[in-house]
Amino acid sequence: MRKRLLILGVTAALLLGPLQTVADESRRDPTRPYSAQPVVSSSTTAFDVSAIFVSKERRVAIVNGKRVTEGDQVNGAIVVEINQDGLRLNLHGRELTTRLLPAGLRK
Repeated sequence: MRKRLLILGVTAALLLGPLQTVADESRRDPTRPYSAQPVVSSSTTAFDVSAIFVSKERRVAIVNGKRVTEGDQVNGAIVVEINQDGLRLNLHGRELTTRLLPAGLRK
């Protein structure tokens, strides 16, 4: 009886072992190479401009989900100017320009 149980256990392990490997592979992104490392941004500050509103009375932008106007601060940068298609920012003395993506390219 022990011999049968031992043979059954070994057989089950041999048969079910590859199924675990198949299950693990099915969760993996098939387009990602095996050697690929996760993408890490080299910049710690990102400015995602999702909307800009310009009128005679005011200029408002939505940056990283936050409503900002000229003079406001976002991610450590000061909003210098809001134009119809982008922003000028001052980040630690460096001037940066961000652009609003066309609607077809936005997520």
